[in-house]
Amino acid sequence: MQRQYSVAKKLPAAVLSLCLLLGLLASLLISSQTQQLAHETIADKSRSALSQLDDLIRTPLFNNDLISVQVALSRTVEDPAIVSASLFDVEEQLISQSRQSQKPSDELESYRREIELQDSILGAVVIELDTQPIYGKYRNVMLSWLLLWFVFTAACTYGSLQFAEQLARRLRILSNRLPGGGDPIIDELTALEAKIQPLLSGSGSGFGDEDSNNGYYYTVVRASIKNRQRLNHQLNRDNLEQLFEKIDYCTARTIELYGGHRVEGADGSIYFYIRSTQNSKQQLLLCLMAVYSLQQLLERLSSKLGVDLEINWTVCGGNLNTLPLLSFDEGLAALKDQCAQLADQLQEGLIGLRTTEYDIQALSSIARFLVFDENCFVLEGFPEGRQTLLEKQIIHLASVCL
Repeated sequence: MQRQYSVAKKLPAAVLSLCLLLGLLASLLISSQTQQLAHETIADKSRSALSQLDDLIRTPLFNNDLISVQVALSRTVEDPAIVSASLFDVEEQLISQSRQSQKPSDELESYRREIELQDSILGAVVIELDTQPIYGKYRNVMLSWLLLWFVFTAACTYGSLQFAEQLARRLRILSNRLPGGGDPIIDELTALEAKIQPLLSGSGSGFGDEDSNNGYYYTVVRASIKNRQRLNHQLNRDNLEQLFEKIDYCTARTIELYGGHRVEGADGSIYFYIRSTQNSKQQLLLCLMAVYSLQQLLERLSSKLGVDLEINWTVCGGNLNTLPLLSFDEGLAALKDQCAQLADQLQEGLIGLRTTEYDIQALSSIARFLVFDENCFVLEGFPEGRQTLLEKQIIHLASVCL
């Protein structure tokens, strides 16, 4: 199983890894190039110095003019890079030498050239080069690159860390505001996808937009106003119309938040559904949260208007094919009948669930239930964390609708 990490860790880690890879490859390339350039510079330096010394010494050596030879050797070591210049005869005996006294004699590189005149060898000149300054100059290029790379890597990593923390925080806020729950997921993007998937799968605008006979799992919700007839006698026509307009508005705004759709209901009842590509506890939890939010919102509406609303709620689900339309209508009507039958058995204020896919133990992972009848359960409450989220959503809905 692939381990999940927070975006706040993964993004900076990816940026740092790319910078380290860039630094490694660039360092190898620059090191190779600078070494090659240093060797070429030293080779050019030695060839030039030996060629110039050969031209100066050949004639004096042929004439046995040792003073001119010594002068030529002295001029040669005036170059800071040349530590010593020596002249040897054909028997490798030292004839003359000039050396920079302040230069160390270790870590030097020697270069030799034969002195020829008319196809005969007169001797050989040997120079010793202090190659460390040349290597040092090219090492400074490497060090400058490493310093630049370090600053660049530190800046990119710090910038990506700040950006990733802000991104992760915004993703967590957005995810927490969405309905749904389940096991905690460290990866914020995965958590957001898990919560938004049911909303996307249920976000169709109608039935006519289906271009194939694809099946969906529909969860139908019925809100049954038990005291509908009593309200007709207690309220005048204007107040009654105002009440039901408010109920319709609260219902529309709530199911909009959860990706639900209204369907035609009978007198004293409200129907809506939420659909998904398949049946799951996540989709069932989404429906229960929508029902609970709407229930609490209508209770606040009842208190605000001073009207007693006795409503119970029933939830039933099943797989339906959207085409042909007649088959879909028959399946939807069957789910509505199941909700109506269960509503007749429930007292006001209760939320009932009919399901054959899950038992009480399986449902305990999303909420607390009481067994009401065979395959029927009554919602008792949600876990503390999800309850807190619902309260925030209810406050938001109340501020918009009431």
